[in-house]
Amino acid sequence: MKIRHATNFDISGLLPLLAELGYPASLEDFTIRFKRFLKTPGYGVAVCEIEKQIVGFIAWSRSNTFVSNAVRFRIEGLVVANNYRGQGIGKKLMRFVEDIARSNGICIIDLVSGLRRAKDGTHEFYKSLGYKNEGHMAKLYLRKEYS
Repeated sequence: MKIRHATNFDISGLLPLLAELGYPASLEDFTIRFKRFLKTPGYGVAVCEIEKQIVGFIAWSRSNTFVSNAVRFRIEGLVVANNYRGQGIGKKLMRFVEDIARSNGICIIDLVSGLRRAKDGTHEFYKSLGYKNEGHMAKLYLRKEYS
């Protein structure tokens, strides 16, 4: 098992995982999005590779916060192929980003996990890693989309 930064050569291997996450895309659309994402400073994607097959990925973005000195890392997506879950891959991918975040000094790592993911244990997975949404810092996620 190897965790490494993703490259353009990984795009086709990421597509099935993106669909498992609930965001299917065409190769053409995803190639454009992937390249644009990686060109942005502070943005990244890491993959987990087993026997030359990509079985998981994590994507993140980095930004400065206005209300504190902390740097914010946002988990943009995390998925492990269904038949590879329960082997610690998701935990290793999260630790990969946490190590990057910690190297930036004071940091906050935020993530959003949809309600539809609760039934597959995703919310409990994040809680087991120390992520929480409670107390005086609990968050309400609101969204407005434009097309």
